Amino acid sequence: MKQAYISLKLDYKSLVSASLTKSGFLYALSAFLLATVFISCEKDIEFKGTISNPMPVLNSLLTPDSAVSVHLSQSRFVLGESKPMSPITNATVSLSVNGDLKEQLIHEANGIFRGSYFPRPGDEITIEVEADRYDRVESRTIIPRKPHVTVTDSTVTISEEDYSPPMEPDRVYRTTYRSMQVQLKLTDAPDTENYYYIKATQSYYQDGKLLRSLPLELKLSELLKNNISGGFIFEELFDEGGDRSMTENLFPDFLVNGKDIFFDFSFHDTLNKAEYVGGEKVSGDNPEITVEYIIEIAEISKDLYQYVISGSQAVRAKDNGPFSEPVQVHTNIQNGIGILGAYTPYRFVSRFQTRHYP
Repeated sequence: MKQAYISLKLDYKSLVSASLTKSGFLYALSAFLLATVFISCEKDIEFKGTISNPMPVLNSLLTPDSAVSVHLSQSRFVLGESKPMSPITNATVSLSVNGDLKEQLIHEANGIFRGSYFPRPGDEITIEVEADRYDRVESRTIIPRKPHVTVTDSTVTISEEDYSPPMEPDRVYRTTYRSMQVQLKLTDAPDTENYYYIKATQSYYQDGKLLRSLPLELKLSELLKNNISGGFIFEELFDEGGDRSMTENLFPDFLVNGKDIFFDFSFHDTLNKAEYVGGEKVSGDNPEITVEYIIEIAEISKDLYQYVISGSQAVRAKDNGPFSEPVQVHTNIQNGIGILGAYTPYRFVSRFQTRHYP
C-alpha cells in the first residue's frame, strides 16, 4: 500500500479573516476606471434582448445526520432589480428512496420543505417537484459511503511557564498551556471516483450554552504532499495562477486512488493564567469553559464537488471584470437550476476544560 502524508498545523489564532483580495482590488480598480472614463457621457441603454421566464431553483444538501429538506425559490433576471429570490411555497415535493416513493415533504416556511426520513449511505435519493407555472422538476443523487478514517496517534501535553517581574521577585505570573497532536489516516477506496472535503472548527461552551464557534483555516495546497516521493501529489489542482480560496478544502482522489493519506494536526491552547504573590494565588479562578475541536472529513457527491468548483470559477470570472467570459455553474436539476448534493462525514471530536477565554 503506497502512503501519502500531509502535515497540518492549526492554532486558535489561525482563523479565517476577511481581507481585500487581489482579485477584489483589481475589480474595484477597473470599476473605478470605467466610471471615470464614462462619467461625462452617462446614458441609460434599454435592454433589448429576450428576458427568460423565471426558473425554479432547488437547493438541498443531504446527509445521514439530518432529515431530508429542500429549499425552493424562483430565479430572477440578472439585470433586474437586486433583491432576494422569491421562495416557492405552493408546491408538491416528493421524496423517493431507491425507486420507491417514501413521503411528501411538508412546507415549513420561506420555501423550505422538510420530511422525516434520514437518508442512509448508499441510498439513491430522488426529489420531484410539481408547482404551478413550472415544468416538473426532478433531481437525484446517491448518499456517499462514510469515509474510512482512523486515528493513528493522539497525544496531549500540558506545560507551565512562570514569569516574575525583575523588581517583584515574590510575584509570579503562571501560564498553563495545552498542546494536542492528532494523526488521522484516510484510506481511499480503490477503483471508484471519490470526492472529499476537510474542515475543522473550534467552539466554546459555558454551562452547556454555545458562546461562539469559529472555523479554522486549512491550507491543503501547502499540506497535501507525498513524503514517500517528495513530490507534490496535488500540484495539478493547486496551480500557482488560480485562486482556490473557496475550494481549498476540496480534493478528488484521482491522484491518490486506493492510497492512505495521513493528516497531522497540532492544536495549541492556553488553559489558565494565574498570579501568585508570596506563594499565594491571587487571581486565575475564572469560570470553567469547555473547548471543543471538531475535525470533519467527508465524502461528497460528484455533483456537489462540480457545483462548488464551477461556482468558485464563476465568482473568479466575475472578479476579473465585466468583460470576462462567464462560467456556467454546474447543476443536476432537470427543468431548473441549483444543486441536490450529498455528503457523509467522519468526525473527530476533542473536548477539554479551560479557564482562559480568548
